[in-house]
Amino acid sequence: MFRQTRLFHDVDEVLENWYLALRDGDLETALSLWFDEDTITCILPDGVRLTGHRELREGFKDLMGRSLNLDTITATSHSYLGTTFVDSTEAVRFNDTSVEPKFFIHMTIILVQGAMGWRIAHMHTSIVDSQLISSPVLSGDHGFH
Repeated sequence: MFRQTRLFHDVDEVLENWYLALRDGDLETALSLWFDEDTITCILPDGVRLTGHRELREGFKDLMGRSLNLDTITATSHSYLGTTFVDSTEAVRFNDTSVEPKFFIHMTIILVQGAMGWRIAHMHTSIVDSQLISSPVLSGDHGFH
């Protein structure tokens, strides 16, 4: 599936655009940030696994139907040979007016550098118990999941 997409020269630019696409409910921009392969995967906080662009599109339709704000609490990243692993803990809010998060997630994003620059190849999210958010354990590197 060939798409005209923008060349992203660094990981931070892809991540910034991911957060903006979620906030704006922009499905097309969100999908354009993913690697153009049918092997891409996304595991949602409820455990649903999406594989390939068709499943991502269907799975993200509901998600993109409302403003979704992710506020990063902690993040770490590691890069190796054209692959970057970003692990973060996020507070999830569903509109711009809510102050308190609805829930918290751990999110691991694996980005791959290809001919069209950096793209998301895999994302795994899982719910975090809100009591762990203030735990000193969270302030360090809690590892990828």
